Amino acid sequence: MKSNFSKGLLMTALITGSVMWGGTNVFAEELQEYTLDQMVVTATRTEARELEVPAAVSVINAKEIENSGAKTAYEVIERQVGFTNNAYGPGGREFGGSSTRTVLRGLDKGTLVMVNGAPINMMNYNSMEGIPVEAVEKIEIVRGAQSVLYGAEATGGVINIITKKDGNRTTISVGAGNYDKKWGLFSSGKGYTVAVSKDYLGDVDQTNKVFEKSTRKWKYRDSSKDNAFVSLSPTDKLSFNFAHTEGNYYRDSYTVKNGVETGAGTAYYYKDRRDNVSAIYNDKDNQFKTIVSYNKRVVSPYQATLKGFVYGPNKRATSSDWNLNTLTWDTQKAWNLRDDKDTLVLGMTISKEEAEDRSKHMQGDRKNYGLYASYKYAFSDKFDVTAGIRGQHISEDYIKGQDKTKSHNEFVPQIQALYKLSDNISWYANAAKSYQLPPLNQFFSHTGDSVGDLKPQEGWTYETGIKHITDTASVKAGVYHMDIDAKFDWVDIGLPNKVLKNVGKFKNDGLEIEYKKHLSDQFSYNLGAAFSNPKTKEEGKDFYKQSDAKLQLTAGIDYTVGKLSSNLNFLYLGKRESSYYNSLGSKGSDHSIPHRSLLNANFTYKADEHHSASLTLNNLLDRDDTINKYENWGMPFNWMLTYNYTF
Repeated sequence: MKSNFSKGLLMTALITGSVMWGGTNVFAEELQEYTLDQMVVTATRTEARELEVPAAVSVINAKEIENSGAKTAYEVIERQVGFTNNAYGPGGREFGGSSTRTVLRGLDKGTLVMVNGAPINMMNYNSMEGIPVEAVEKIEIVRGAQSVLYGAEATGGVINIITKKDGNRTTISVGAGNYDKKWGLFSSGKGYTVAVSKDYLGDVDQTNKVFEKSTRKWKYRDSSKDNAFVSLSPTDKLSFNFAHTEGNYYRDSYTVKNGVETGAGTAYYYKDRRDNVSAIYNDKDNQFKTIVSYNKRVVSPYQATLKGFVYGPNKRATSSDWNLNTLTWDTQKAWNLRDDKDTLVLGMTISKEEAEDRSKHMQGDRKNYGLYASYKYAFSDKFDVTAGIRGQHISEDYIKGQDKTKSHNEFVPQIQALYKLSDNISWYANAAKSYQLPPLNQFFSHTGDSVGDLKPQEGWTYETGIKHITDTASVKAGVYHMDIDAKFDWVDIGLPNKVLKNVGKFKNDGLEIEYKKHLSDQFSYNLGAAFSNPKTKEEGKDFYKQSDAKLQLTAGIDYTVGKLSSNLNFLYLGKRESSYYNSLGSKGSDHSIPHRSLLNANFTYKADEHHSASLTLNNLLDRDDTINKYENWGMPFNWMLTYNYTF
């Protein structure tokens, strides 16, 4: 405990010392006009100042991402207010069906992730594996139900990752640390952005809590991940995006007895390929936009026996043997009416999802046809109301060849209000219905009469909040109430693996607070807090059970002195839900998940316009960082030193 405290104290002293040291010179090209009241597009599908958007919005810009030292978009998101992300491996790593995902306002499988407005969710999972942080211009987060504008998968909110369009630099980077190594190439110019990288992920000896009577211990073995991202903009209206990720992930399950490894167990290997392709036509002058996107994921699982700590030959496994595809076309048109006081948005979305479980020889598909409309009516220069509605027809052939078909319609309304108290202060209110479709591949896990029983989880979100935003400071506070029926959760029904079921009602009442202060081009900081009460009532029971963390705290400091930039960021999750296991390691909880206290630091030294180096230190307190109710752990204390050459 003393060494953990000393590490945290040392990092705090380094940051504080940099602030007190003095020196204010920075490179001229880094000086820029700064404003926290940014233009955003995600919340209303039209460009507007954040202050004039009737929703809870957060924006993380490229400089903030770079300063944080985050290696992935997943790491950026988990440090934002309202998120309690879920992963089964250290550093947000994935293992077949044990997929990493962002969880917003306590509702699993309720967050839509997009890249430049093109959705990348697949089967309700919103992995951001293929998006290099070097290519990100900014990330817009909209909390609250957004199904009217974006359909299913936006029950808790929307994340839009907006990539860089133009630039004039090429950077080659190499990095190494106590666990991982990497190399990367990033290049941007007029009309193009290219990023290629490879990650070498080292051994992690233990990635889960081992209780007194636990029967297995998870380890993470040497793995790798290849990444490629290309964005082309041949004109100012037309752009193409391509992201490719191919991972080779190894995960070992060792049998333990009385906490000691026996040398026996099972070794798992997943070859995981993802492709995200989109074409975007955006005519801003005529307020017309159309997006065609295609997402594909292929998971090939293998496993081998472990005997005497010796690995047997890899054989094809049956779990998570997936081939998933999604094709989406979305078109919208906006009009400014009544002397530009009002805005009307009309659009349509057509999509087709396909899922195949190759080991079970099962296939299914789902077709979605949606129409949406949103009208903002300005009663005065200060007060406006926005009403929206979406109609969606869903047709499913969820197990082909077995006459397992069904169709239904969804109608979701939304009403929003915004009142500008001054040029820098606004109040908003929002009431919206949302829905979430069950993932197609989960129908393959059900048998007999239970096939097709899965229905959408849907319900209402009500929220209100206030924003005070100036060029250099912002304060945002909001309260919300969520009431969702037919909540999805994993249930043990006697099959080899848990299956997804509708378990009952989900409710959450919460308060979210964000504060950002930009004191100068050298110094800024942020604070955040979320207090909530996420709970689920299972069918047939008359009581609610806590289902996620009740308390989240975030903080960050950025300071630049001379050629040195430094960042310290902190994430705390407390008052967490019950563990899946009891204190002996058997099913049936008798304790809560330990709190998370994640302290990270990043230092970047820019010797000149060509040469720079960064040192990233994660989990400085070296805690057993419990991620989920199964008590899987994040990475232990880890560091990486990276050198960058730019020309």
